[in-house]
Amino acid sequence: MRKLTDEEALTYGIQPIHHQMDNGEQRFRLTRDTGSSYILTLSAHQSGWQSSHIHHQKREFYIVEQGWIVIALWQQEKLTFQRLDPDDCFMLPPGLPHNVYLAADSVVHTVKYGCPDTDWEAVSALDELLRTETFDGKTFLTR
Repeated sequence: MRKLTDEEALTYGIQPIHHQMDNGEQRFRLTRDTGSSYILTLSAHQSGWQSSHIHHQKREFYIVEQGWIVIALWQQEKLTFQRLDPDDCFMLPPGLPHNVYLAADSVVHTVKYGCPDTDWEAVSALDELLRTETFDGKTFLTR
């Protein structure tokens, strides 16, 4: 077996892109020029929401390796929550505004696919709704 270099991966349209977010969360990505990607997310040492958004064409598949996450879904003006613990997974269809709450020290795998475009649009109204939500370890409570 031979290790491929990042330069060789680029010839297949695959590029590594890694970021540390403002909240300390680390994201390690492999992206493909077809618009698909794999993301390994290492949460920060404190819990918190990511940014609310919608994908109009892409699908997202979440797998929790360590810790837990909650996915907030906003559909027809109704807010629901889906908690994922280790070994749980969740397929998010296109067209559904959402956000992810990561518990401290969680490890999450995300696969995105379905269209070659960036297909990420902020949903600030959902961010506003989530500012009023607190988590007691089992359920979200509106303040």
